[in-house]
Amino acid sequence: MDEPFPSVDAPQPMTDLYGFDIPHNVVAQAVRLQCDGAALRAERAWAPYIQEGRLPSEHKLKDMVRLGVPPTLRPWVWMEASGAAAKRAAFSPSYYTSMALAGEKESPHLKQIDQDVKCAFPNHPWLQSEEGQTALRRVLAAFSLHNPKVGYTRPLSHIVGLLLVALNRNQESAFWLLAQLVEGTLYDGTYSPNLVGCQVEMRALEDLMSTKLPRLAAHMAALEADVSIIATDWYLSLFASSMPSESAARVWDALMNEGPKVLFRVALALLSLNEERLLAFDNAGEMIIHMRQAAAAMHDRDRLMEVAGQSSKEVEAALRDRQSGARPAANTAQQQAGHGGADELRELREKAGMLTAVAASGLKKGFGALVAAGKKAASGGDRKGSGGGVPAAFD
Repeated sequence: MDEPFPSVDAPQPMTDLYGFDIPHNVVAQAVRLQCDGAALRAERAWAPYIQEGRLPSEHKLKDMVRLGVPPTLRPWVWMEASGAAAKRAAFSPSYYTSMALAGEKESPHLKQIDQDVKCAFPNHPWLQSEEGQTALRRVLAAFSLHNPKVGYTRPLSHIVGLLLVALNRNQESAFWLLAQLVEGTLYDGTYSPNLVGCQVEMRALEDLMSTKLPRLAAHMAALEADVSIIATDWYLSLFASSMPSESAARVWDALMNEGPKVLFRVALALLSLNEERLLAFDNAGEMIIHMRQAAAAMHDRDRLMEVAGQSSKEVEAALRDRQSGARPAANTAQQQAGHGGADELRELREKAGMLTAVAASGLKKGFGALVAAGKKAASGGDRKGSGGGVPAAFD
């Protein structure tokens, strides 16, 4: 019996630049095409620097990077602008190979890494292939030996997965960029067992919301919804597990060049773009659902970064105030002790410890409301705000 012809109406699978599934959505596709066109026009400005084999001056580079780095140039620009190339040059040329070989045998985190790489990006064909799984496992195991203080934590699998596909599957470049991000770009303690660095960031974001988004800050406070229940995942995975890959990579363009202040700008931009919807919700669970969906649908990377740029001055000022107590670097504490900043650092860490408890309480309340909202949606009840059920991320 002949096989039936496929329906002409059946949608064909669609993937983005990096091979991730994208929805069959006319509006989303139109926005992506518009962003692609803008990126193509911006690419022409890079031609002289490609020919000379050097990056633009610092001020010029910032302007160009904020418009987006051409995807073909990301391996070069990210390595140079972030400091990863300089970090690699400070070690033996065979250092990564040695760490990778040792890591596959000696890493104490291999069992957890093996579990996580299988589900980091379950719908990406290469990352789910034997080759992709091996590459992801090797980079993570190598880093866990290179930096035993951090070792391994699940969000790193999302970061390395996106690094690999954006860097043409170059494992060594992914390793050095991860090392530079964790050790030289992000705040010290971001991936510590108690997430002390991340919780300091959540307090800073909360303060910034009070300035930039006072209505939303007051509304969330009234609901006892700590911002960490929404934003912690953004900061730990650097948006790799939250946004479409093309948008996350665009955020990374700026992050590699300007540092962690970019995370605050983008977090504020996402909240700002969804402020009116969030103000309509009366529980934290629905806020979580909506922001998960909103971030996953953020294909308009130009608009996102435009709004993010509008909070530059406030973010700069807020982080400057905290500079002496929460600067990124592996030996921050020792550096600050010599400049009278040890007490401030200790105070920030104590506040972070309290914030961890607050975040846990907020998560408990938020997910309790989320489950209730999901059950109500499943039973056909009306829900305020966004339509649809609980996203797959909560299954």
